[in-house]
Amino acid sequence: MPKPTLREVSRQAVRQRVSDVAVELFAERGYDDTTVEEIAEAAGISERTFFRYFRTKDEAFFFRGESDIQRLVSYARSRPEAEAPWVTLQAAIEHALDALDHDSELARERQFRAILAASPTLIAHQFARLSEALRVVSDTLWERWIDLHGTTDEDDDARLVIRALVGSMLGALTEIMPRAEELPSDERLRFVRGTLAAIRPAREDLAGPQPE
Repeated sequence: MPKPTLREVSRQAVRQRVSDVAVELFAERGYDDTTVEEIAEAAGISERTFFRYFRTKDEAFFFRGESDIQRLVSYARSRPEAEAPWVTLQAAIEHALDALDHDSELARERQFRAILAASPTLIAHQFARLSEALRVVSDTLWERWIDLHGTTDEDDDARLVIRALVGSMLGALTEIMPRAEELPSDERLRFVRGTLAAIRPAREDLAGPQPE
C-alpha cells in the first residue's frame, strides 16, 4: 500500500482538528442545535473551507469512527497471510480495544455515544455508517481469502459467511462496549472473547484452530 503524500497527511490533520472542534460543540450544545457556521467559526476557518473537508456536519462527527475502521483494516491486512478470517477479525478487534486503556480514548468513546444517543438524526446516519463499515471490513477479509485460496465454486458460501461474521461482530460490539469499557484490561478481554465465541463459525477453514 503506497504511503500517503505530505498533502494527504496535512489534509487529514485539518479534518481531524475540525472534527474535534465539531464534536466538542455537539457535546456542549447538541448535534441538532449546532450549525456548520458555528463549527467553522470555532475552528478558525470559513464556512466555505469547512465544506472543502466535509460535505455535512455528520461527516465531521463520524470522522474519528471512520478513521478507526481504516486502522482496523490496516491491522487486518498486516496479519499473517494464512490466518483464518475469524482469527484475523478477532485479533483486529482486540488490537482496537487496547486503545481503551488510555483515559483520553475511553472519554472519547463515552462522549461519542452520549452525543449519538441524544440525536435521532445521528442515529439514522449511524445505520448507514455501520453498513459501510461492514462492507469495507468484510471485503478486506474476502480479499485475503481469495489471495490464499484462489476461487472455487464454493467461494460464494465463504463470502456470505465472512460478511455474516463481520456483521455479527459489529452488532455484538455495539451492545457490549458500554459494559466492556468499565472493566480492567484483562477482564475486558475475557468478557469480549467470551461474548464473541458465541458467533465463532463452525467451518474450520474460516474459524481457524479452536482457542485453548
